[in-house]
Amino acid sequence: MSSVSGVAMGGVSGMDLSSMDLETALMAVQQQRSQLLESSLRQQLDSVNARNAEMAGMNESMNAMAAQNTQLESANVDMQGQISQLKDLQGRLSASKCPDSEGWYGLSWGQGDDKALSHATLAQIKDAGLAVPTGADAPRDVDGNGTMDAKGRVVQGFVDQLAAKISALEAKTAENGKTIDANKLAIADTKTALDSLGNTQQMEMLRLQSLTGKNNEAYDVMTNFMKKMQESRSSIIGNMR
Repeated sequence: MSSVSGVAMGGVSGMDLSSMDLETALMAVQQQRSQLLESSLRQQLDSVNARNAEMAGMNESMNAMAAQNTQLESANVDMQGQISQLKDLQGRLSASKCPDSEGWYGLSWGQGDDKALSHATLAQIKDAGLAVPTGADAPRDVDGNGTMDAKGRVVQGFVDQLAAKISALEAKTAENGKTIDANKLAIADTKTALDSLGNTQQMEMLRLQSLTGKNNEAYDVMTNFMKKMQESRSSIIGNMR
């Protein structure tokens, strides 16, 4: 079996070259080589683009988790401030509570029974969203000295409500903390995976560059071959004149 540049004339990837003249066979071989290189180049480009999209998605995921952590950390700071304020109010109310559940004490009894402070304390109770009883159990100035008073069991109710609010806020900050920690671990794992993909992508880019060069070279060879064929034909025709 004869060959052309080391390629068997019996067929190139299913091609039958036996009935072709030398120039046609060489052109067919070069065209098929160019097509194969172009197909490989297209596949490699698709692979590079797919990996770029994957890496972009991973970066977006990390950015989203980092942004969520920033929000959760800010929320936790705010809630810690609320917890501190509620605990302060809870401690002052506990110190001002009348031992008798039906007895009345000033809401600032534990701090010197200050008139202005008792009114401020009642305002804090309302601002904290606590349920304030009405009617006979409503806080009021029972002795006419300008101090806001409340029954022992009413103050205890305030203390219990504050305990529930504090507990809920602490549970939420703990939940946020777990999410923050999980996000940090996920970000670290994603960074590791991203670094690995980045290294692989560098190798893929080198292969893409190599295929691009070979593809350009193949087209140059085919173009030069066609040009030489045309020159040969023109020379033969010129000699025949």
